[in-house]
This record gives sequence, structure tokens and C-alpha cells, in this order.
Amino acid sequence: MGQSKASKIPVLIASSLKPLKDTRAWEKLGNSLRESNKYTLNIIGFSSKIEESIAEVRFFPSLSNRYSTWERFFSQFRFLKTLVQTRPKILIVCTYEYLASAALLKVILGYKLIYDVQENYVLNLKLNPDLSNYQRSNALRIIQNLESIKGVDCYFLAEACYVPQMPEKKPFLILENKFAGNIVTGSRLDYSEKRAFQFLISGTITPAFGTIQGIQFFKQIQQIFPNSRLIIIGHTPLHSFRKKLEMEVGSHPGIELKITDTPVDHEEIVKEIIAADFCLLPYQSHEAISSKMPTKLFEAMALHTPVLISPNEKWKAFIDQYQGGTQLDFDSMDVAIAQFLAAIKNPFFINQPGEEVLWSSQEGQMLSCLEQLLSF
Repeated sequence: MGQSKASKIPVLIASSLKPLKDTRAWEKLGNSLRESNKYTLNIIGFSSKIEESIAEVRFFPSLSNRYSTWERFFSQFRFLKTLVQTRPKILIVCTYEYLASAALLKVILGYKLIYDVQENYVLNLKLNPDLSNYQRSNALRIIQNLESIKGVDCYFLAEACYVPQMPEKKPFLILENKFAGNIVTGSRLDYSEKRAFQFLISGTITPAFGTIQGIQFFKQIQQIFPNSRLIIIGHTPLHSFRKKLEMEVGSHPGIELKITDTPVDHEEIVKEIIAADFCLLPYQSHEAISSKMPTKLFEAMALHTPVLISPNEKWKAFIDQYQGGTQLDFDSMDVAIAQFLAAIKNPFFINQPGEEVLWSSQEGQMLSCLEQLLSF
């Protein structure tokens, strides 16, 4: 028999700008806690609509307009109210913005505080071309001050590279952004006779993720395989880049833009990955990106879709285990096209990915960590 609701341990997962049903906070951390049958789950995050609570899960909106300065200010009070209302035994904070408030109320409410480090926010400042030098230096100071606050009991690190990048964040547990679902099994993929391909660019659409290079690559491919298609689905946090993207695409046949100002439902992206022949990852070479393991690599391998990646030895070693794609030099289109034409002569997915690409492979470590924190 399962535990009664009264005997279960209350947990709050908190973010300000990430959606209530964020891929990591809800689909990974949240569902792992929920399925353990030991915890009652509360989540606060961005939502433009009222989200109905479900069994053992309560949803609280942090804000409804991501671009409102006032809403971001008042989200702190909503967070504090939610803390008092839910009285968690474990608080998992998924944003540096809430760390000061979380540390303050920890003294009163006595919960265990976990900081889920999803990004290296300091390095990420270099990826935003819209920031002035003053804005960048001001944001840097705020992030460093908030992330240095005392009282964090454990750090969940979304990337192994954060260990050397943030040595002060201890104790830690590495929880990579592996796929929260089941592996799609299939036979090896033979594209040698194929004359039309469906390409996909998905997720966060920004200049640093090489979206423009991906479009230019597709236009060259379409001259050889005219019936090919490119789907671009995701959210564009930079308004200036969205306009540039729309100008680059124009009315080009075969390119479909499905971009929004807010994160796209992850289920839609998963459907597009399954439908695609290739996922494009034409990322720029940048210190904030190159040492990470993109979520899309885990997702594409699990969903049996080959990837086309920028030169990166770490990513190449990962996909080479399965023959799950190839490396292209997107900075030289002639070279990239030649590399692509050579790659499709050979089959993909000679070896099948296993549990190592799934979130479930880390679930036990996370639950053990929580039990250990609660024991003292």
C-alpha cells in the first residue's frame, strides 16, 4: 500500500521564468519524486494560464508575463507566500533569483535547500548580444552575489563541466539532462537511396546555437535534394534575433518556422524529433557551450534520430558509440555539404542506445541524495 498523503514529505520545486511544467523541473525532477510515492509535490513557475493541480501535485504561478519587470519583482513575494503555504521539508531552487529568499526562510522553516544549477549563468552572459557592457557587468555582479549565498545543502549540477567551472559548489550531484522517456527502438537507418530529408532545429533559438548557419546549410542541401524540408520549432528569447531569423527564412519553400516568445511544449518537440531524418546542432564554438552535453543529443539518441553536429570531440565520441550522426564544419558550407553526402552513404544506429541516455539511469542517485539530506 502507498503512503497516506499526511505521511508523505512535502517538496517545493521553484523557478521564476521557467514554465510550471518545465522539462527538467517537472518531467524529470518532479516526476521522479512523484513516482517514488514518498513525496507530495509543489511547483512554482511561469504560467500564462491557471494550471489545474493533479493528484499529489500543486501548481503555483510565479508570474504570467515573462517580460514584465514588475511581475519579476512581485514573483519574489509569490515565492515567499508559496513557501509559507506549502512548508516544504525539501526546497529545490532552479533559479539564482530565489536563492536569497530561500536562504532567509530556511532559518525559519527549517527545510533542506538544494540549488539545481541548470546553467552557468555567468558564462551565458557572453552569449547575449543585446546586452550593453553596463547591463552585462551589472548582471554579473547580481548573479555572483546571489550564487555565493550560504545555506545551500546540496547542488544538483546539470552538466559535468560545471564541476571545474564552479568548484565552490559543494557538495554536488551531477544530474545530466538525459531523456525523460522511453527509448525508441529501431533497425539501422540506411539513407543511401533517400532523395528528400526532413531536418529539425529545435529548443531555444538563439544566434549562439547556430540557427542561421543551419538555415544556410539547408538551403545548400535543397539544391541537391529539392524536396527536403526544414522545421524550426522553439522559443526565441531575443526579439532582435527573431526578426533576423524571419528575414533569413522569408518565404523560402521548404522551411517552416514554429517559433514563439515562450518555451514550446516539450511533447511537440519530441514529436518533431521522431518525425525528423536529422536533428541539426550547428552550435557555435563558445566556452559556454562546447564543454556541455546538449539535451538534444540525449533526446535524439533515445528517439532514434541521427544528429548533425558542429566539430566537438566530446559530442562526437558520444554519438560515435551508436553511429548516431556525424560532424559537419558549418563554418565552411562546401565542406559541410561534402561531409553530409559522405555520411549518408553509411548506415546510422549500427548500435542501439541503452539506459545510459535516459534520465531514469540517474533517478536512484537523486532519490538517495534526498533521503540522505533528510536523515540529518
